[in-house]
Amino acid sequence: MRVLFNAMQAGNQSGTGRYVEELLRALVTLDDAPELTVAWPKDRPTGEWADAVKLLRYSRGLRHRLGLDRDLFSISLDVDVVHYPATIGPLWPAKNLVLTVHDCIPIRHPEWFRWERAFYYIWAGRRSVRNAEHIIADSTATAHDLHELMEIPPGRVTTVPLGVNDTFCPQPQVAIDAVLTRYQLPERFFLYVGTLEPRKNLVGVVRAWDSIASDITEDLVIAGRIGWKTKELDIAIATAQHRDRIHRPGFIDTADLPALICAARAFVWPSLYEGFGLPVLEAMACGTPVLTSNTTSLPEVAGDAALLVDPGDEDAIAEAMSKLSGDENLRQQLSNAGRKRAAAFTWHRCAEETLVVYRKISD
Repeated sequence: MRVLFNAMQAGNQSGTGRYVEELLRALVTLDDAPELTVAWPKDRPTGEWADAVKLLRYSRGLRHRLGLDRDLFSISLDVDVVHYPATIGPLWPAKNLVLTVHDCIPIRHPEWFRWERAFYYIWAGRRSVRNAEHIIADSTATAHDLHELMEIPPGRVTTVPLGVNDTFCPQPQVAIDAVLTRYQLPERFFLYVGTLEPRKNLVGVVRAWDSIASDITEDLVIAGRIGWKTKELDIAIATAQHRDRIHRPGFIDTADLPALICAARAFVWPSLYEGFGLPVLEAMACGTPVLTSNTTSLPEVAGDAALLVDPGDEDAIAEAMSKLSGDENLRQQLSNAGRKRAAAFTWHRCAEETLVVYRKISD
């Protein structure tokens, strides 16, 4: 089977970028791996998988998009499946197009985005879904959104959960100490990692933590690249009573993430809306206790291996933080349960189930 795989989102510092690279790496290792032609960014190094595929290098950016999609359309005429794995499909409809949709958040909550981004995501997302032969959703929550918001029949959607890289595991103390020194962080803290944007509920996290900070020893670390609409978060931090114990180390290099997560007393991620929630899975794989939301896709990922709270209830978030601070037995229980839960989510399994979709539409 010949598959054209558009990997131009590789390295974009998001869960989507991680998905593109991990899925590609896993696909080439399958015993019955398809014959892959891969569009790959010129500015992104390849991996050991590159020798197993036909590699096409392209520049990123909107001004290069027309040429890229024109080339891929021509190639698509000679392959069995075309896979666009980052929610937005090609400019020209391709035969046997598989589209991975990670979430429908811009449609459900456009107010969480800049207006021009929301407009583009909604227009391009709806168009892409209409043109796809089959859709892969990260979660049943996203599959439900596709049906409810875009009227996509269940038969056109397959849910394929993401995986977790083996590098996310308990780390040696020397690696943990090195990361704490590199980012100038305290020994005891609760951790958030991800893009700073409204739906991550960071204002609620800051307020909840600040309300109990005088009673606990853990500081608060908010790590990740600055996204959009962060003014309210900046104000919440600036006006917090214990703002001197809030740390913002910025974007964390991927190589440092496992050690940083392992250094945290708990991973605090009560997001308002997620299409999957990969950082929750990565934290559980590291053995770090997780506090996350009881809404959208997050219960699918966390199961009973995390503390689940209503993300709109700051008192509930604060209470859960207090428990994680003071109850060592609870932390150990969540650590063990999280590692066991995360072990069921592998990129190999994700690749196998993706290959099933390829075969389904190419027959």
